[in-house]
Amino acid sequence: MFDGSQATPTNIIQPRVNKSKHHNIADTHHYASAKQVNSNRRMASPSMHRRVGILCVVLAATICCPKGNALLCGRTAPLVHRHPSSLTAAGHDDWYIDDDDVHDGDNDHLELPGDKSNTKSDQDLRNDIGGNEQSEFPIESTPINNADTDNRFYFATCIPGLHEVLANELISFGASNVETQGSSGVRFEGNPKVGLKTILWCRTAHKVMELIASSTDGGHDYESDYSEGIRTSNDLYQFCKSAIHCPSLLGDGSGGLLTLSVSTTYASKVPKELCHSHYTALTVKNSLVDSVRELRDDSERPDVDVYDADVPLVAVIRGRRIDNGRRRDWRQRERNHHYEANFQAEEEESLVADVDIYRCLHSGGSAHRRGYRKMSSEDSDDAVIHRAAMKESLAAGLLLQAGWDKLVNAARGDGKGAVLIDPMTGSATLPVEAALIACDMAPGLSRIASWRSGDGSRNPHRYPPAIRWKSFSDLETWDELLNDAKSRAMTGMKFAASSMGNGKNNVSIYCNEKNPGAAQLARSSIKNAGVTRIVSLSEGDCIDWNLEKDDGISCTIPSRTIFVSNPPWGKRLSQDIDDSWVNLREFIRREAPGCEVWVLSGNKDLTKILRMKKSKSLAIRTADEELKWLQYHVFQKREVSV
Repeated sequence: MFDGSQATPTNIIQPRVNKSKHHNIADTHHYASAKQVNSNRRMASPSMHRRVGILCVVLAATICCPKGNALLCGRTAPLVHRHPSSLTAAGHDDWYIDDDDVHDGDNDHLELPGDKSNTKSDQDLRNDIGGNEQSEFPIESTPINNADTDNRFYFATCIPGLHEVLANELISFGASNVETQGSSGVRFEGNPKVGLKTILWCRTAHKVMELIASSTDGGHDYESDYSEGIRTSNDLYQFCKSAIHCPSLLGDGSGGLLTLSVSTTYASKVPKELCHSHYTALTVKNSLVDSVRELRDDSERPDVDVYDADVPLVAVIRGRRIDNGRRRDWRQRERNHHYEANFQAEEEESLVADVDIYRCLHSGGSAHRRGYRKMSSEDSDDAVIHRAAMKESLAAGLLLQAGWDKLVNAARGDGKGAVLIDPMTGSATLPVEAALIACDMAPGLSRIASWRSGDGSRNPHRYPPAIRWKSFSDLETWDELLNDAKSRAMTGMKFAASSMGNGKNNVSIYCNEKNPGAAQLARSSIKNAGVTRIVSLSEGDCIDWNLEKDDGISCTIPSRTIFVSNPPWGKRLSQDIDDSWVNLREFIRREAPGCEVWVLSGNKDLTKILRMKKSKSLAIRTADEELKWLQYHVFQKREVSV
């Protein structure tokens, strides 16, 4: 059997935790709202003195700066990418950026307007992705010298609980110094090509960002010392003006003025002047815009672009308290209302913020989307995905945790095949993601191919922000990665759909759904993803689903079959839930002897209905729900001789 449990690799740095009475273990899988954040939670790495607090991500106010000629700035030093020993990276516990909750300005690109069939052949995919075509939006190519030695510092976010899966992905892309940060983020290093590989190939990341400035940088060359914290909007304004080098970030004037956007993210309570996400983002934007105006004779400023900014910035604001040396009498606070006012003033005085500025390598919404789902009923006859459907990144992460990729790779080597079965498929997110993994299809290719624009605007996935930057990478490198990905996808599809000679394909994926509406969603997703050759959908109750074909041959392959399921567990749906779990239990007992079974559950009482002993489990948090990805081994039935 292929046990897909992800043991922590030796090259993933696991931060040590200070377990004093003032600190809690950072990895608690606790995803709180901004009001629930405990500012005293810390996680420390003694070598770097890195503070990691619970970060509840509120992606707010996407404020942008606009098109024109490149920005000039007075500072002569180029943008510095510091070593972590002198730079406190913003690693955060439970950093979960969810663009379903906060609109990112360009999330409707998945509607595929005007495409009625949404069916793409291999040739259509190649045409959509391009590579040799003449773009209507030419990108100025800036060759990068010594790309292999140009080390950058990145941060990637994911669904809480998938941090180790994400870390393993990053290592496979060539990232170094990979370090998990809490349960929903990973810090890593690498050259610009590693960053481009990540936004093209990573299946579990939601945001991929490069750190460009930090107020806690001990080795700074800023005009003022911000390591003691930022208190006011003017402090933030001056910090951004001195810390961010405009020519390196926004261009030197020869290629046009790059657009800019700013969003803010908070971790714990921050000073009063910085607590409003919109005005905090506006302060960062104004600082950079004013730097441009001061250094241009024509006083031209960047424009605002909320949909596809060339430089999408994320400002991470982390509050902390400093000791002002004054002793507080808590009992007097309770007795004296006047003291309460003074106490609050002292508390505000002791509160400061640390600020990290990142730039996002991609745009067009969260990277968890692939583009094969229908998000709106406008201009299409396809079924619209349900809001409770599993995110694509979660499905991919669970499959990687289950070892599906290892099983497929084994099938490539020995030709014995790989089978995945989902008896309660819902909208078929698990089977579709399994097919994309089996076909070696890069998620970035799916996003590129699915993009449709009614106004002729640039495809933000074909031309991501990272290749528009003046000091990062070039279009030629990105095109090489795309061409390689397209070649791998065609080879992978050919392998997966080829027959082993016994009536079975090298990769076979079977799924079943009882609900007609969900089955329609599943059929639409399978068709749009272009994996109908290896994914088969049945309709009906799983208790009646027989995995034997008409010729009597079973769909399963001993030791080469993984069963996965995301059955209803009460919080999403409410009808016949107990019966569903009973039917799932009977299906597993009948069809899965000798196989490995993985079940996602958010209700331990329902899980008991299976009457099976779990082998392993992975804790996942999505939205406000605590989930478990449970592994079971089903043993072969033994013949009893009398």
